[in-house]
Amino acid sequence: MTRAMAKVSESFTPIQPPQEDIESHRKALATTPGKRAFDDVFPITEGEVREALNHEAKRTRIFSQKKLKRLQIERLEQGTCLKYRLESYTDARSTVETTEACLPGSAFRSEPDTLGFLSNNNLNPWDFEVHPAAMFSDQVSMTEMPGTSRITDCQTCSSEGTMHCFHCRGNGTDKCQFCRGTGMKSGVAHPAVYTHPMIATFPHADTSRGYSSAGTAMRAGPAGNAYGLGTPMHFMSKTGVPPPGIGTHDLCYMCHGRGVSQCGQCKGTGKKVCSKCGGSGAVRSYTKMKVFFKTETSEFFTEAPIPEKFLMSVNGIEIFGEEKPYVIPITSHPTKAINDASRAICADHLQKCLGKSRVIQQRHWILAIPWAEVFYSIGAEKGSFFVYGRERACYFPKYSSKCSIL
Repeated sequence: MTRAMAKVSESFTPIQPPQEDIESHRKALATTPGKRAFDDVFPITEGEVREALNHEAKRTRIFSQKKLKRLQIERLEQGTCLKYRLESYTDARSTVETTEACLPGSAFRSEPDTLGFLSNNNLNPWDFEVHPAAMFSDQVSMTEMPGTSRITDCQTCSSEGTMHCFHCRGNGTDKCQFCRGTGMKSGVAHPAVYTHPMIATFPHADTSRGYSSAGTAMRAGPAGNAYGLGTPMHFMSKTGVPPPGIGTHDLCYMCHGRGVSQCGQCKGTGKKVCSKCGGSGAVRSYTKMKVFFKTETSEFFTEAPIPEKFLMSVNGIEIFGEEKPYVIPITSHPTKAINDASRAICADHLQKCLGKSRVIQQRHWILAIPWAEVFYSIGAEKGSFFVYGRERACYFPKYSSKCSIL
């Protein structure tokens, strides 16, 4: 017998982290940083500019190679855009009470109550260690809290394991879908059913005994064989003879003229397996814990003549990097904007996590994205463009969609 399992939507309740984690958050907010060392950034050379321009010409195919050879670089104005990035890897937990069918073997998943867990209602999800598969990778882990499993009787079926089949109203039979309940191979009722004086009950209006999908009633025939009203079997039960002009080959080969067939939902038993307990009569209740590992990310760029959306697509040179359980904001960088951004972003991350999740690890770094404004001339024509990033990408301010200066 096939066991049907019920799918129930679950609503998890967030659990506040332990008090010691909250205190660690507050201490990290009040920590004073020390001095840090920052690496230098090397400028972009004229050779790198020409190589980047040649690559851009081949990629877009709108640059003239003849004009590229005539291009003269007048001067380069160097600059650096600093990018500050902070990542906080957090652990948030929530619980929900759930049940599942207590099938053979599931009782062994219930842990023995040797420590009195089942009588302890103060189990804390943060008391159990759950480790991520990889750091700084978003993951969701679903697990059962130990000591919360218990087996109870199924209230849906009153521990019987079966329920009344509402599709066939417990009769075990349903309208034959091959003949549409007529008993005839053609799917149309025999004309004698309408005209014979002894068969004046068709169509029948007693829907309490009818099919679940139609108003046609059915009755129990001899030896418990049910038949539908208006079928050849109904005609024979009234007259004792088959309808005139009908042969065996005219009857539906699936129901043999009865107009009814076995219910496909309960397989003719009139009972269905309980979807809650799977037919076992018992359910297992336990607390399910969801652990959500998430990486919170924030970025800040200093002012630059190149739009930020272009700077986000290139890499820079890492001049500072640090990874700790709680990083300390940067306060000794020569650029005041970086110090202010680091202090604000670090405080914002901890404030978001306070009382909601636990910080596992934090890391932050400063990337220096070099850029150079190239002033060029081709004969009497003059202009400028930018080369930026470790990839040495090109940016033309006056030709954002299509460059045609060359």
